[in-house]
Amino acid sequence: MIIREFSEQDIDEITELMKILCAIKGQDFNEERWRKSIEKQMKQDNNSQVMVAFEIETNHILGMALCAVKVSDNGIRFGYISNLIVREDRRRAGIGEKIIHSIIDYLKKNHIQSIRISSKPLINKPAKGLFTKIGFEEIYRIYELKI
Repeated sequence: MIIREFSEQDIDEITELMKILCAIKGQDFNEERWRKSIEKQMKQDNNSQVMVAFEIETNHILGMALCAVKVSDNGIRFGYISNLIVREDRRRAGIGEKIIHSIIDYLKKNHIQSIRISSKPLINKPAKGLFTKIGFEEIYRIYELKI
């Protein structure tokens, strides 16, 4: 397995993962809007990226997360991770942790000194354990890792 930035051939698989994630969160999923957003992201450098866990042997995506560089109201740049999901049959195998560490490395290279993750507390107990294991601290239900 490798962690890499997504490519055009990944769009169908990451779209399926987003559908599952939205169902878990109880959110509606607009596939057309999602695909347009991903295609737009591929065409421009907008300080955001989708990182995927890719299994070379099966040629399939195992998980993904979105990361972006954002700017706070007071002008401080920070990293933001969202939409972390791993295929259900591959959870608890360290894939999510590897995706997050890859994103941390990506953001360090972009001179980012903190990373935030937001999470719904009731549906993401395992995710909360992962975030705190890596070193994130809960701050008003937002996790931040200083790097």
